[in-house]
Amino acid sequence: MAVNWLDNIIGVFSPVSKARRVRARAVSALIENHLRKYEGASVGRRTKNWRTPSSSANTEIAQSLPALRNRSRALVRDNCYAKRGISVIRENVVGTGIIMQVNGPSESKSRKIDSLFDSWAEETWIDYDGRHDIYGLQSLAITAVAESGEVLIRRRRPKSSDNIPVPLQLQVLEADHLDGSINAEPAKGNTIIQGIEFDSNGQRVAYHLTSDHPGDQNIRQKSGKTVRIPASDILHLYECTRAGQIRGVPWLAPAIIKLRDLDEFEDAQLVRQKIAACFAAFIQDSDFASDSNPIAGEQLVEKLEPGIIEHLPAGKEITFGNPPGVQGYKEFISVHLMAIASALGVTYEALTGDLSQVNFSSARMGWLEFQRNITGWQQRIMVAQFLRPLWGWFVQAASLAGYDPARLYPAMTMPRREMIDPTKEIPATIKAIRAGLMTLPEAIKMYGYDAHKQLAEIAATNTEIDKLGLTLDSDPRRTNPSGEAIQNEGKPDEED
Repeated sequence: MAVNWLDNIIGVFSPVSKARRVRARAVSALIENHLRKYEGASVGRRTKNWRTPSSSANTEIAQSLPALRNRSRALVRDNCYAKRGISVIRENVVGTGIIMQVNGPSESKSRKIDSLFDSWAEETWIDYDGRHDIYGLQSLAITAVAESGEVLIRRRRPKSSDNIPVPLQLQVLEADHLDGSINAEPAKGNTIIQGIEFDSNGQRVAYHLTSDHPGDQNIRQKSGKTVRIPASDILHLYECTRAGQIRGVPWLAPAIIKLRDLDEFEDAQLVRQKIAACFAAFIQDSDFASDSNPIAGEQLVEKLEPGIIEHLPAGKEITFGNPPGVQGYKEFISVHLMAIASALGVTYEALTGDLSQVNFSSARMGWLEFQRNITGWQQRIMVAQFLRPLWGWFVQAASLAGYDPARLYPAMTMPRREMIDPTKEIPATIKAIRAGLMTLPEAIKMYGYDAHKQLAEIAATNTEIDKLGLTLDSDPRRTNPSGEAIQNEGKPDEED
């Protein structure tokens, strides 16, 4: 700490006072500097082995993605918890499929294009490989995103001889097709980063894809070619967690080591118990003399079975083994599975199927928190990156086929979420509709149905009931919730 002019003057009369002043200022500065910084940024014994490079998201991903992707897939293949976690994500985000309804200012036009979309999307000809309809492709896509971190969907234009009502097909490609080894700045000014080409404004203009899967080991000769595909023909699905991130990371990444260690721990415990169980009993011989056995030539039994009676010779004693126990095994496993569930963004109960510690309140709280994750994945990935761009492709293809989908837009209906307690939740929904907090179409969509088709079916059913002169206690126009007839109050059913 520097000495100022006042310290020097005081030091002439009292050197001790000068030293105290300087030391007090030094201590004060040290405390102030310590309090002004984050403890997490401190340097010391506890953080000396903590490596935290300031690399960008793309640099980190480029160095780690192949290993992360391969290990994630290996775990999903061989580890029951990893497979279950990916399955939980798939079935909750997509389930039986996210339904798209066509809406617009013209009701007749909307219904016509909606029917066209259904006739195209609900057949397997939508799939370039001929295996899935639109809902199967959704399931395939979200599975690849969760397991591998990303997936590519390529627009294909079928031949006229294929007789597809809308000339549009989709091909789902694993992210391995994206040639991440290409990093260059071509002469025309575009930049290629991990196989993705950007223009001078940072917009994606093309993807460089290998014609064959790099891991394909078929007997046919591989071409080894890399093809440049315009970005307008590619949908790149992944969860973006950092600004500027251009590739996706497997969702199992934070839990890969834990899953691997947990797998090995369970195997070790199982082998330990199997080995311990092999040693049922031990025979101790206190007399080492070979002729001490009074029953000459008799062999002791070496296998235990029910009802056996064995006469032991003199000097023989049998003691039974005491296999090691597994105290704390369940608690240890549960804690690690909670961490793995947190890494995936699912609940512990959904990951393991263990409902032993759940009551209604805790189940509902976990369900609601999980629902927020599901809704976010549906909107950020499936809708924003897949279904809305797909609608743009469909509009272009339908226009080429002679249809007019202009000024129409899609509305999404998410898969139904089963209720925890229908006896409480359904009345709550009815009250929300009556109070104006929710519309009837919103409530219908919440249960996973197409609101327009549902209301049209209700209207047709009511017409048929009236035509037959039936009165059902389930008809809210005629009966109250208790099944009692509603009085007409003198108002005519029809105008004269």
